[in-house]
Amino acid sequence: MELPPLSLQQLATVVTSAPTPTELYHTLSEYEAEACLLSIQDSNQAELLSQYYATFFFSHLLTDQIREARISTQRMPENLLQKDPSLQNCLNLLRAVWQRNYEQVYRVLRELPWSDQLKPLVQSYEAHFQEKTLKEISRAYEAIRPAAAATYLGLDPTSAAQGDSATVQKLTAYGWTWDEEAGLLHPKPVAEDPQKEARLYNELSEVMALIGNRRS
Repeated sequence: MELPPLSLQQLATVVTSAPTPTELYHTLSEYEAEACLLSIQDSNQAELLSQYYATFFFSHLLTDQIREARISTQRMPENLLQKDPSLQNCLNLLRAVWQRNYEQVYRVLRELPWSDQLKPLVQSYEAHFQEKTLKEISRAYEAIRPAAAATYLGLDPTSAAQGDSATVQKLTAYGWTWDEEAGLLHPKPVAEDPQKEARLYNELSEVMALIGNRRS
């Protein structure tokens, strides 16, 4: 079915009606060619293009397509990218995510000015990033200091290091256990997704096959 023309109203409808981040990403992908034409043909569409490219960027992040998000910023109109605050914020966020600078990720999401239209996506990504990080920590650590855990999860590391009960309660609310005597948190083990493990194995096998072919 053919989509309605891209407009601020249609963009807002797409965002609010998409049942999942994946659906949002796929719908916005279909508008990219139109957005590209608008950037060339109509110089009065800066607001629409800013909202579209920023929204499309977040749809990449919400579906864990970090490398593709980086590539998408290279397709943004250069003149708009250099001066638009929302797109500049996206670049700052991408840099922090790419470098795995957890403190900076939360700082960009919480402290930089985002438009009212983007705020729901910003909040959704903060929750997504926090949940994803929580699973990564649970896989990587059997025990972790509260301050380190707080840094990863966007909480106050200073309060956590001082044993602040409210901060510790936020961490144990994730299902972790608190060893007060040792001063350590024990993350709750995360059940692995067999389908995800199979996909990773297949991708690794394909890479190894390509390497083998190049050497032969």
